[in-house]
Amino acid sequence: MLRWIYYAFIHSHVLYGVEIYANTKSTYLDKLMKLNNKLLRILQCKPITTLIRELFKTYNTLLITDIHKQQLLLFVHKFIHHPELLPEIFINNKFFTFNDEIHKYNTRIKSSIHLYQSTTSAGLRSVSHKAAVL
Repeated sequence: MLRWIYYAFIHSHVLYGVEIYANTKSTYLDKLMKLNNKLLRILQCKPITTLIRELFKTYNTLLITDIHKQQLLLFVHKFIHHPELLPEIFINNKFFTFNDEIHKYNTRIKSSIHLYQSTTSAGLRSVSHKAAVL
């Protein structure tokens, strides 16, 4: 029952918009991650010395940073295989560029998302760059 409470009231809030708000420096997410860990520890009646990975494993969930990566990969999967499930702005706009659109060479990564090199930290945190890296 406590697991249901976690997923209904906490995990759903963490999951909502994680692609946007977790796309920042880890220091900005620190308070949220600590609060999430504390709530998991309270709901499981575990001592403070319990390893964080054990808390997440017991409730079969992921760290916020891992949830962020998972949601980005789900977004890319929808973009490639099920674009009808995405809002129209992503369908009509070329959000990702694939390597075979840039060159016609027969390479192993010709069907992969093209990875643009960025020199700024904002560019490295962009959804298109992170998705291409993942």
